Amino acid sequence: MTERRPVRRGTVSRDKPIEDEALGSIVQRLMTPATSPEACTILDLTGAGIRNLAGLSQITSRLEAICLAGNKLQSLAGLPTGLVCLRAPSNWIRFSPNDQDRFMFARELPHLEEIDLSANEISDISVFSGLRHLRVLELNRNRIDSLRGLHGCRRLSHLRLRDNFLFSLDLVASESPLLTTLDMFNNRLRVVPASISEFGQLAKVNMVKNDLEKIELFGTAAEGIRELRLSENPLILRHNGGVVDADQWIAKFPNLKTLYLDVCSVRQLSRLGSADDNNMQSVVSADENSGWPSLFNLSLRGNALRPPLAIDFSCVSNMKNLYAPDTQMSLPRTLPPMNYMLQLVICNAGLTQLPVNMGAALPHLRLLDVSNNPDLYDLAPILQLSASLETLKCRSVGFGDAMIGPTPLESSAHGWGSGELETFPDANGAGSSDEQKMLKLLSKLRRLRKLDFRFNKCTADLYATLSSSISGAASVLDGVLSPQVPGTSVMGDGGHVPVTVPTGMARIDEEMWLRQDNAYVLNLKMTRQTETLRRREDYRFAAVRLLPRLEELDGIKVGQH
Repeated sequence: MTERRPVRRGTVSRDKPIEDEALGSIVQRLMTPATSPEACTILDLTGAGIRNLAGLSQITSRLEAICLAGNKLQSLAGLPTGLVCLRAPSNWIRFSPNDQDRFMFARELPHLEEIDLSANEISDISVFSGLRHLRVLELNRNRIDSLRGLHGCRRLSHLRLRDNFLFSLDLVASESPLLTTLDMFNNRLRVVPASISEFGQLAKVNMVKNDLEKIELFGTAAEGIRELRLSENPLILRHNGGVVDADQWIAKFPNLKTLYLDVCSVRQLSRLGSADDNNMQSVVSADENSGWPSLFNLSLRGNALRPPLAIDFSCVSNMKNLYAPDTQMSLPRTLPPMNYMLQLVICNAGLTQLPVNMGAALPHLRLLDVSNNPDLYDLAPILQLSASLETLKCRSVGFGDAMIGPTPLESSAHGWGSGELETFPDANGAGSSDEQKMLKLLSKLRRLRKLDFRFNKCTADLYATLSSSISGAASVLDGVLSPQVPGTSVMGDGGHVPVTVPTGMARIDEEMWLRQDNAYVLNLKMTRQTETLRRREDYRFAAVRLLPRLEELDGIKVGQH
């Protein structure tokens, strides 16, 4: 019989794991015949039920990155000091100013460059002070109410503090001079301070869903800020009647490229003294270079109801993307030249007419969404965009109910309608259904790749009806046509301020609608409604024939129906 060797305390043995009486020990998880943790540099123990880290530093001498998400940790004691990346969200870790034996990261883990301790119970941010190599700090969903205690993190570039209890931006700028991204979504901030300009490298700021009542536009210009998200702060412009004075904003944010002001009670956007409050229908710009030269992306979802939102478009002549659904708007009769505009979303805006010079003013427009404007009858301005338009969305519009369009008398009643729709040839050709008559009109848009004409009178019985399958509105600024804007949405759930939002603020859940439409087609076949099926087939076939570049029709890829 072979003699059993005794195992000394504190050493590693292949025959027997390190003794640890606590349940959920990390050592018990690692020391198995199939693992060799001594040489590993990256360790992922997500959801492993670990309660403590005792003994980890004894068995992993080369560990650089570890993920401990979704465990039951209350302390980080036991981690190896050479760790570079630490991710431990969704645990029970607590750092409080009242702790007698405080865990200081600069002493225990001095080489950390990335930390993610979201969804814990951290209230003391000073425990991260002194981390000279720290670049990314994520503390979302904790209990932090002040940033004043964070010192000595001079390489910190990304600070994310979503869903905490911050009442002010009291971070000392000189302690984090390289900060580029600041995410304070869903806190309790009251003011966007003028001192934000002290962060010289700060480029992206997210203060969506706070209690903002004011933005201080005086003091030194914040020249570094390129993206500013202030959505869902309905009181932020209350002090000046909902007016966005472009002159003041340009002075404070001279290099701002992307601005989100969704659900902020915006009533007017203009330059100081350039707008006539009683008549915003005419826009005159004395200098073509005046306005907001740096602003490329603007989101104004869910703002003014009455009176309609008035925009001096000469202020934003360099804009590439304008997203303003669920906002009653007052459009001018003619637009100034906007040669860089790529995307324009003005659905559910109460529109009755579009500017008569859209083709000349928007020569490079690629996406237009005028859905949910039932009083919009004049199609002629849209047809001027034949040289550039690739995506057209016109669900539930007025010209989807009548093929001939308004008479000259009816057009003049709207004030400045073009009255041209009735002049197009072959609009009432014999043997053509209503939907095919509309396709003949739209065939002038030869570059169209996506056309959405659902939920209009002429296509109502060809597809499944729109039910309650909707989801929250997503900004077109997050699309592929806007490389300046990140592809992730900042919209979240919950908030501290009750907000009244227009009821139309929703978009179609396309996946759910496709399932409903497949069921609708199956029902047509089972009930032998051959006439409707034939019209649907003919309609889609005609669309492919008339629009040679078409890839998607009414939410369904061409060839899939």
